[in-house]
Amino acid sequence: QKTSCHGPREMKRVSVALLLAATPAVAVSHVARVRAPRPAHRHARVASVAVVDVRQRGVGLGSSAARGRLPVMLEGGPPPEPSVEEEVFGEMEGELDRFDRLLKRLPTVAVGTSSNALVVLSSIFAWFVTPTRIPAAVTVGVAGAAGKQVGEKLRNRRRAVVPAAIAEMVNKDGLKRLDRAKVARLAERYDVPPELFEEQLRGVYARFLGALVDDEEVEPSDVSKLAALRRGLGLGWKATESIHVAEAASLAGEEAPGAELPEPLSKLLWASMTLFSTSRGSASADELLSTLGLSEARARGAVNEVSAPLYRAALAQAVGRYNRTQTPLVLQTVRKALNLPEEAAQAVHQDVYDSQLAKCLPSPGDDGAADAELSDETKALLSELEGVLQIRGAAQRVHARTIPLYRSSAAALLEAPTSVGDPGGAWAALALRQQGLALPTERAKAVLQEESRRIATARLEDAARLAAAGRDDEATSALLELTGWADLVGSLVQLAGWSGEAPARDLAERYLGALSLEPGLEEAAQRLLSGTGANLASSLPLLQSMLALGTPSLKAARDDYCSRLDRLLASAQYGESERKALDAAATQLGLPEPLARKLALDAYYGWLLDLTEGFGSRSSDAKAELERSAELRACLQLEPSAVGELYSNTEIDASVLSACCDALAPGSEYEAMETMQHLERALDARPGVVAQILRTS
Repeated sequence: QKTSCHGPREMKRVSVALLLAATPAVAVSHVARVRAPRPAHRHARVASVAVVDVRQRGVGLGSSAARGRLPVMLEGGPPPEPSVEEEVFGEMEGELDRFDRLLKRLPTVAVGTSSNALVVLSSIFAWFVTPTRIPAAVTVGVAGAAGKQVGEKLRNRRRAVVPAAIAEMVNKDGLKRLDRAKVARLAERYDVPPELFEEQLRGVYARFLGALVDDEEVEPSDVSKLAALRRGLGLGWKATESIHVAEAASLAGEEAPGAELPEPLSKLLWASMTLFSTSRGSASADELLSTLGLSEARARGAVNEVSAPLYRAALAQAVGRYNRTQTPLVLQTVRKALNLPEEAAQAVHQDVYDSQLAKCLPSPGDDGAADAELSDETKALLSELEGVLQIRGAAQRVHARTIPLYRSSAAALLEAPTSVGDPGGAWAALALRQQGLALPTERAKAVLQEESRRIATARLEDAARLAAAGRDDEATSALLELTGWADLVGSLVQLAGWSGEAPARDLAERYLGALSLEPGLEEAAQRLLSGTGANLASSLPLLQSMLALGTPSLKAARDDYCSRLDRLLASAQYGESERKALDAAATQLGLPEPLARKLALDAYYGWLLDLTEGFGSRSSDAKAELERSAELRACLQLEPSAVGELYSNTEIDASVLSACCDALAPGSEYEAMETMQHLERALDARPGVVAQILRTS
């Protein structure tokens, strides 16, 4: 009635204004705003009806997100980096222009009345402006249809503010307080059909998921944010699963992932599998993996790579904050939240423990290595860390650091010219070094024997080279120095009390017997030994023991004993009666004890080589045989020092364990680690070998 009072001209002006206001492009041109350019985001994809002119809009200074950051920017200095949710939902809220915000505040009844008014006003306007020759009914009908179409656009535009309304809730209360009931009431408030409302909710979740995946930082709270948004939006697990699959397809494109997954794809896998693990079986990553063409094992590996650094950071905080009883419980909660398997967590524990060991015990050659030791304080620290992290085989890991340090000290003392004249002082220094490194006697004994035999072999080969060059006098002098040095080794063993009250020279014959020389030097050494005069008469038994492997007169006895060893290995009977039979055969054949032990050690080496090859064709049988290696060593009467020397010279322990690791059936990494550590103990491998294999496999 008010409009009609002003006549047709005024009514026409009002009708045109309403029509223009309902048109987005014209409405935008009539609003004076400050626009901030922002990069296009590939995840700005809500429903097609829910996004109106996004490319033309920026985040104005009038938005609540901008107002919240403005004081910070004015204080000076760079503003803090906004979180992903602040960026995403701040953009979504800022995408509304002034007219959208007006529509957002209007009740549904008002919008419906306005739409109906547009139909009526359009018809009245057409009645007055249409020439009289055109039938009135036609003109009124056409104008009414046009008004109805504009009214529908107005309603759709108002429906499109739902994502921004959700963003406003998140910006105001936070993701974790997003109320599912309030979100559901938006459909009624803005008159959104159920199908369109579901599409809008999925679009909001997809946009946040995409931004989260694109973010370079990985936070433990990322998954909880996704979970909170899913709950707040009221999305079912199947809908959530389909959104993650669509995101994966978008990231992967048409090409299958290469050997190394891109970071966004790895993060998506991590977020998806971790989130789905909380669904109690309602959601599965199977379709996601199928879309990406990934196996379960590879996907799990990618997830573990993302979770491991997060777990390591949480581990450092937990160790510093909680006690020995509380920490394992806290870490168990963290592992569950990160969807990190026990075996992957144990690998992080071991890495942290090894890092701490490296700080306490530097490697040989590093600064401070010569004086490094395990103080009482360091032992207490490592013991506490071992208990907190529940480290399996911690002693082996400690020995992997202390043995190289002790070996370096032992080699330096054995090579020092002053040690020959002062065996007591040399032994005191070695004993103090062993005590400072908390090294068990068996380990220290093995290292000393290995280094002694290595040095003796090198000196004997030098003498053989001089003899081969025709410099017999110099070669004889070298042999004399060698025998004097061998007495030092015998004295050290005697002072240690490792072999009873035997004379030092006899102990030297035993510990330095049957040395393996380079090919071609054995004959020169034997010729030199046979041509020596009275100068070496007293040292002849010692030198003959060293060269027993190549003594021509013992060849038949060596061959016979080797045949007996082959038959023993073929029978796979390693009992007490077999051990006694080997002893009797060695005595009957006149084999020196060092030579018999060396031949037994060579047979053991051949047996391990066969096992290494056997893991490729008969892995179960080879594994069962490897578990009996301790039984075989006892039958052959191989001392740990001799076995350690074999492993150090040939690395056969690493070879056989690596072959076993490769042959293990696919399954739990935890079970594989347990199996490998069990075999490491059975083989009496060098400390740290299995850890290195598992780290690189």
